Amino acid sequence: MYYYLLATSDDELDEFHINEEPCRTKLFDAMKVDFDSFGPVSKQRVLEALEYIWSSGQIEKLWSWVVPQAVGLDEIEDKSAYLCALYKKLSGHEPPHRDFGPDVELVQSAGPHGVDVRE
Repeated sequence: MYYYLLATSDDELDEFHINEEPCRTKLFDAMKVDFDSFGPVSKQRVLEALEYIWSSGQIEKLWSWVVPQAVGLDEIEDKSAYLCALYKKLSGHEPPHRDFGPDVELVQSAGPHGVDVRE
């Protein structure tokens, strides 16, 4: 979903500041277009992954799964608010607070069925 950033020129990236609302809005709008092209299972898994990271209390630990490390971005000042806003943009509603329990694991792989979130 970060194709927008990966396709942006270096000059455009120099002007892009992730903590500024207009830049973030452009990014989230582009991400929503990509997200809307996903199938229902992939959409659900992306939302579950975002929800898990947001609810887990491990945002710092799992942050590298949220933004592409290949793109040099400013440090996101409020990661929790960023995840909440992204989830809301993609789903149309606030993420629910859920306790996933100790048996849920987020695995960093994508197969033919999308993002793999195992219980």
